[in-house]
Amino acid sequence: MSRPVIPRRPPRALPLSAYLSPHVFSMLVASAALGASGGICAQETPADRSKADDVQPASALPAVTVSARGTDDSYTTAGAVSVGSKIPATLKETPQSVSVITRKRMEDQNLNSLDEVMAQTPGVTVQPYNTGVIPQFYSRGYPIEYFQYDGVPLQTGGASWTMPEMVMFERVELLRGAAGLYNGAGYPGGVINLVRKRPGKELAFSGSVAAGSWNARRTELDFSSPLNESGSLRTRLAVNYDARDSFIDYAKSEKSSAYGIIEADLAPGTTLAAGFGYQKRNWTPAMMGLPRYSDGGELGLPRSTFFNTPWTNWNFESTQLFAELSHRIDKDWSFKLNLTSDHETSDLKYSYVFGAVNRQTLAGARLMGGANQYDNQQYGVDAMLNGRFQAFGRQHDVVVGANWYKRSAESWGGTLPGYGGTAVNVFNYNPAAIADPGTPKWTSKSNTDLTQYGLYGSTRLKLADPLSLILGARVSWWKTTAQNLLTSATTSDFNDSAHWTPYAGLVYELTPNWSLYTSYADIYRVQSNYKDSSGNGLPPVTGANYEAGIKGEFYDGALNTSFAVFRIDETNRALQTSVTVVDGCCYATNGQVRSQGFEAELAGRLLPGLEVGAGYTFNTTKYLRDATFEGQPFRTMSPKHMLRLWSSYQLPGELNAWSVGAGVTAQSETAVQSGAVRASQGLYAVANARIGYRLDKRWSLGLNVNNLFDRTYYILPGASNAPASYGSVYGDPRNIMLTLRGTL
Repeated sequence: MSRPVIPRRPPRALPLSAYLSPHVFSMLVASAALGASGGICAQETPADRSKADDVQPASALPAVTVSARGTDDSYTTAGAVSVGSKIPATLKETPQSVSVITRKRMEDQNLNSLDEVMAQTPGVTVQPYNTGVIPQFYSRGYPIEYFQYDGVPLQTGGASWTMPEMVMFERVELLRGAAGLYNGAGYPGGVINLVRKRPGKELAFSGSVAAGSWNARRTELDFSSPLNESGSLRTRLAVNYDARDSFIDYAKSEKSSAYGIIEADLAPGTTLAAGFGYQKRNWTPAMMGLPRYSDGGELGLPRSTFFNTPWTNWNFESTQLFAELSHRIDKDWSFKLNLTSDHETSDLKYSYVFGAVNRQTLAGARLMGGANQYDNQQYGVDAMLNGRFQAFGRQHDVVVGANWYKRSAESWGGTLPGYGGTAVNVFNYNPAAIADPGTPKWTSKSNTDLTQYGLYGSTRLKLADPLSLILGARVSWWKTTAQNLLTSATTSDFNDSAHWTPYAGLVYELTPNWSLYTSYADIYRVQSNYKDSSGNGLPPVTGANYEAGIKGEFYDGALNTSFAVFRIDETNRALQTSVTVVDGCCYATNGQVRSQGFEAELAGRLLPGLEVGAGYTFNTTKYLRDATFEGQPFRTMSPKHMLRLWSSYQLPGELNAWSVGAGVTAQSETAVQSGAVRASQGLYAVANARIGYRLDKRWSLGLNVNNLFDRTYYILPGASNAPASYGSVYGDPRNIMLTLRGTL
């Protein structure tokens, strides 16, 4: 039986007592956060050495009503999500964990770039990667390796360096767990899908101006218009400008972006869209973070400490072009073709302080520097046929398709004249006294070409009115080649052909509001950068992603809930077999790890005027097979306990023009360790708040305060390979932003 279509208008009142109350679920979230230590693998484990019975029954709860409506202005989505399956499915019908951050949530919390969105998304940690300033996203202990743009996968790589600006996107979807069916090879942490804004058939204009702490200034404009009388040809343009200093001395950033799309209805059921996205950033970052004492202790320096130079500079530029052709063949079948190209360039010249500091002599830190350039070109194509068919008296869904991805990345590395490790006093460091050394000397140049393509298919079979079976499979081909362009030597050459990745899920609808599900997904991850004793790249990592849970949908999709347990097992991971590693040698595929835990989430309109986004995650990681670290966590930078909570309330009656918001992000200890040196950040919680006032039907003011109680904490306690030498990065102190928004 197909999913009934529920009319969104006119609004209707639904008694809460008519359902198994979502209030029970909100209590479950709270109890999980307090009592998770009795859950899966709750025991404490050593540090990382590598990179509710008394709940009142629903019938006894007081009756309240919530107006059913669409959720474009809510904290959830009532429609189909793109990231979980190419078969149209709501959150309740998707047998994996999916979170959605909507346009309203982004505007309420002033989430303007992808890293800000991910920092508020359930189950995700955001930590600086490598340079101490580029955000890297982690879920269930693994990096998130792929972005999708309207369902077309691209590797994060350089695409993540500019951090996509949210002015271009309507919402952000995150699938946690393995996502190889449509993406191909990759880590099993998850995938982020960025859903682009689309033009409407009516004239619309919105904009905002904002100002805040550290000289922050931001402007956004968003314009949508039909280009002919019928609206069959329409366009949308969006731009923004953002400039700000930092709580860190000398650090500053200036960035701008532009987005445009044009859509044309070529015929009934046929639409062609094309557009672009452009971003540019000029940045003086606090590169590499701060060092520590040689025993891993903090130096106790102010959060404003800048261990770089005013001439440290990083420029990014990104241009994305895309096109989409969609055609409805008949009432049951449709075809879609998506094409995306993404070109990123980066130019960096930098200095930083590196070296563990001796507690007695205060010596050990040195001034270092260098230069890098990067040119990354990516292409993605996805074509699919989606439809329904009748069999055995029931209607079933099917999708078949193919996608192709290519990346060519060229990088240069250089040194700075006169830079080679001059000793510095970290307690008496003057950035302005260090002269610009001039033009870098380029010492390395390399190129990496990666091509991946595959065929995929899946079907949702209706076994009974309440029971659906989802089956899918992908066959993938992969080729990567790396070359030293100074010597013309090939440093890596790896091929993998016809690798099968199966998927299976089962969804049982308990009631119109609740469903049970379970799913299985294969893991496939290329690790050709590790070599065996013969100099060959290691075969791929394989494994399995298991998940089971319950999902709820209320008020015509205006409120969604979920609870899931998961386990990820990876095998064939690289294990070092030689004392030293030269050019990626030598390793063997004997490693095995496990990540497991549970998650709870609540998103949407809980009560009239009350929007909530809440998620709790309990997660442990463990080496199952490793000669050195067996039994220990493989990623202690992933906290065992994690809470993401935000709510907004529109006051009733005469105070209806006012709204208030509050939330907290909290997580348990994270740590890095190398040898006997350990750097850690204990349990911390950061509170955020907002007050809003609607001036009239078109204009509103909002004041956001982040880190309300000015909590001092590290988002990264140190670098994984040398935690005392560099990489300690403070979180933002208390800051405010005042925003004026308008629509015309």
